[in-house]
Amino acid sequence: MLIDLENFKTEQVGWSDVLRQLDTMQDSTRQVLSSLRQLLHDLRGEEVIGDGFVHAVGTLVARFEEKTDISVQLTVLPGWPEMITQPASINLYRIIEEALANVRMHSGAHEVRIVLQPDSDEQVSVLIGDDGRGLDTDGSKKMGFGTVGMRERAMLLGGRIRIDSREGDGTTVLAVFPKDVLTAIASRSANTPLERTNGHKEMPA
Repeated sequence: MLIDLENFKTEQVGWSDVLRQLDTMQDSTRQVLSSLRQLLHDLRGEEVIGDGFVHAVGTLVARFEEKTDISVQLTVLPGWPEMITQPASINLYRIIEEALANVRMHSGAHEVRIVLQPDSDEQVSVLIGDDGRGLDTDGSKKMGFGTVGMRERAMLLGGRIRIDSREGDGTTVLAVFPKDVLTAIASRSANTPLERTNGHKEMPA
């Protein structure tokens, strides 16, 4: 847009040309503002998770299906924590969001499954699998920033991510986390007695 304006300033134009250029600038400005609003919305994780993690993921899935025409099945199995911390919610949400972005951009998939599930009494996992063409996971190509970001977010929560993919057989992202890390703050806040630093309990008034 700036280059177009510089070129326009050197041209011999009439008033009608000025009006056309103003219309073009208005359209470009609207597009930039729309992109900024979407970016700010995506960055405001706290607001995204405001209605609960599972609800937020459901909204993300609905938006993804609407934009891509790729079918997504979201399953929450018994044993998935009813409450997880806000930081954990945001990081898990971003991991799923990035996995779906990879599906949209690289997989050519028609269907995706997302499963929130217990792995054991101590661990839970998030699985995102698609029926696409598969990705290169043999190390011959550098990991994209999105995949690196997913791994970093998992590490922040004491977890790990495994990506399995074979040509023509889709891709599966499995993120495994210690259950107590995801629920620690939420569990403590649910208890009414508060532990003082000297070891005594503070009872509610």
